[in-house]
Amino acid sequence: MSDVAAREAPVGVAAPSRSARRSWARDLERASPALLILVLLAIWETAVRGLDIPRFLLPAPSEIARLAYDEWPLIRMHALQSIWSILTGYAAAVLFALAVSALMIRFPLVERLIMPIFVGLQSVPKIAIAPLILVWVGAGPASKILVVASIAFFPIVINTMVGFHEVDRGLRDVFRSVAATERQTFFRLRLPYALPYIFAGLRIATTLAVLGAIVAEWLAASNGLGYLVLSGSFNFNTARSFAAIIALAVIGTAFFWLMSTAEGLIAWRKNAGDSTTTQA
Repeated sequence: MSDVAAREAPVGVAAPSRSARRSWARDLERASPALLILVLLAIWETAVRGLDIPRFLLPAPSEIARLAYDEWPLIRMHALQSIWSILTGYAAAVLFALAVSALMIRFPLVERLIMPIFVGLQSVPKIAIAPLILVWVGAGPASKILVVASIAFFPIVINTMVGFHEVDRGLRDVFRSVAATERQTFFRLRLPYALPYIFAGLRIATTLAVLGAIVAEWLAASNGLGYLVLSGSFNFNTARSFAAIIALAVIGTAFFWLMSTAEGLIAWRKNAGDSTTTQA
């Protein structure tokens, strides 16, 4: 018994050590992006101060942080305006894209007629269409919403239609064999099957919605982070422009993360429901 215990003791001691090393490696992998950002900021700070670069060309990260702290009420006010434009334009793009996609998958003729128009419009730079939207609608919240929606709309439509078309032919035959209606086929087969594709389009559209808000605020706006970036560059206040750009990056990242989290929750519920059905 003593020999067996002696042989088993090292194994029992080594197992937690391997587990601890794996846990440490996972923690390091998760923290690696933040560590990389810190290293790049340190290099940036050192280069600006060591090379004596003028502030109006490239401010140091510490100067940007100080300005962001001092002008936080101003940045927050413009950030709220940008967030409102992004969310409303994004919601409009999602609703319109899903409605049009449902119409096109129901009536193939509509898809053949409309899809080439969408592709042609997408090939035109939105910076060229935005001035026309301002002429038609006028400078204001409505123009911002339309610009954001026009930019975020296309990837949602394309990915949704791909998901609708990728439904397994055998499953469609099963629904036809039980005389399922078009509505039942859409909500119980096509839409659940296309969810991963739809969320892929939604994730792409989050970053494009931020871009659309910036474009709208550059062209004709007196508020928003895009306007703050532009006014900072005109006044040679580069630190303010950087602070606004960082705020936009944070907003875009948070928006993308929220959409990914929502996708994970829906996928988890769907998988839980499928496993429950299988067990039953």
